[in-house]
Amino acid sequence: MLMKKNRIEKSACSIFAVVCSLLIMLMATAQAAEKQEAPIWRLDSKPGAVLPRSLRFMTDEFPQDLNSVPSRKGMDTLRCSASAEFSGFGLSMIRDKIYEHAGKNAVIYMVDLRKESHGFVNGEFAVSHYFKKNLGNRNLASAAVPQAEEKALQSIMGQEITFVPLGKTDTKLFTASTVKVEQIETEEAITARLGIHYKRIPIADQCAPSDEDIDEFMNFYKNLPSNSWLHFHCHAGHGRTTTFMVFYDILCNPDVALDDIVARQHALGGTNLFAPGKKNNWKGEEIRKRAQQVRNFYAYVQANHRNKYAQPYSQWMKAQNSRVDNAQKSKS
Repeated sequence: MLMKKNRIEKSACSIFAVVCSLLIMLMATAQAAEKQEAPIWRLDSKPGAVLPRSLRFMTDEFPQDLNSVPSRKGMDTLRCSASAEFSGFGLSMIRDKIYEHAGKNAVIYMVDLRKESHGFVNGEFAVSHYFKKNLGNRNLASAAVPQAEEKALQSIMGQEITFVPLGKTDTKLFTASTVKVEQIETEEAITARLGIHYKRIPIADQCAPSDEDIDEFMNFYKNLPSNSWLHFHCHAGHGRTTTFMVFYDILCNPDVALDDIVARQHALGGTNLFAPGKKNNWKGEEIRKRAQQVRNFYAYVQANHRNKYAQPYSQWMKAQNSRVDNAQKSKS
């Protein structure tokens, strides 16, 4: 009897060891893939009927351990939400969640902030064409991104592809999936199929939005119907998503202090946009540029909300920079 018990324990230990080895191998493969130069196909979210990570609504409670609680003035009535990338089923779950918050008459807009080529395989798997540092399409003009994306997606049609999660968070949450690609949809197509409007402002990962990106967002904002609801997302639901959540919060609540707006969007699970860049590399430089764009945008809203933003942001910024230049010249 004792020998039988020992054999069972040894067998269980062996199985556990094999499972652990497989998990370690999968994580190592994913991390190695992230570092390689050649583009690969990335799995962007957990497949199935699951909500995406970093999902947040403006009525969510702040964490209890905040050192300083930011103002909630105007926050609970903000008609917006945010998340990381979602699966096909996850998108329909987000839509239903929004209807719970906003009512069935809400006109939902999916605001896609990703510049990298991405889409949906077989109606379910959220995937993207991953280049080093997730900077795919970085040097393309915004108008050229959909064509590059369509070409990349069509190139895998009919093939059996292994889609690999990358990064510490994704590799903990889901594993690689190997599927035969029988159907390809862009995000615009899958949102339309679910009755959701689509707006894309393509911004490279880890990068600050340009003045022209903000012009595009303002044109979009000024033409929204009163019953609209915006859902912002990028890949992880952090940097790019938080930036535009802050922009939208500023537009809807111009009388709230900027530090409160940035702090409360961070408290809900977004990036702290005013945290200083730790390194003197391109990423640190983009973090500083992004923080300055947020401050500039707040100043723009303060100066222009009463005239309904008649002057585009990019023109207003040129005028401000020209005044600074002239003031410096007059001093020298």
